[in-house]
Amino acid sequence: MSAPGAVVQPLRGVVRLLAGDRAGLALVGAQSRAGWIASFVVPGLLIFPAYFYLSFPSLGEDDEFGAALLVEAIGYVVGLTAFPVAAHLLCGQWNKAREWFDYVPAYNWAGVLQMAIYAPAAALGQSGMLAPGALLMLGALAMAAAVAVQYRVARTVLGVDMLQAFGLVALEFSLGIVLRQIVDSLHDF
Repeated sequence: MSAPGAVVQPLRGVVRLLAGDRAGLALVGAQSRAGWIASFVVPGLLIFPAYFYLSFPSLGEDDEFGAALLVEAIGYVVGLTAFPVAAHLLCGQWNKAREWFDYVPAYNWAGVLQMAIYAPAAALGQSGMLAPGALLMLGALAMAAAVAVQYRVARTVLGVDMLQAFGLVALEFSLGIVLRQIVDSLHDF
């Protein structure tokens, strides 16, 4: 498979999952060990530049680029693994432990789609070209779209109810906030 195909095919799988078609799992790599591992590595590599760009405004002017990159990279890797581990605990409680193995690759690839929503909205917001009201609306729409993506993936792949799916979305959001605060505090050392 070509490099572009290794990205396009799983994203097609995510789109199918968003449409409620569980057969999209076969495209995201949930069925093989290599696909499962690749679902961490490839989306992780695709998302990191945008993640770093989006977090860069939080860096102080005195931060060294190399040190800042190292702190962000460590925070990114922790974030990449923290939610799947926490989700595993919840899925075990919900008797969805087997489905968790399908959920993680879909969740990781859905993160690429989320970043495709967040990054342009953030870049436009940072450009200063938008009035405050328009910036607020853009941010709200980007957040709603990202929440909808993860909510729908959880519902389709795990087969959980609405409250459980929103619980997973809230868990991801909360872990992200806590991790962002920890990473920001590390920049102060």
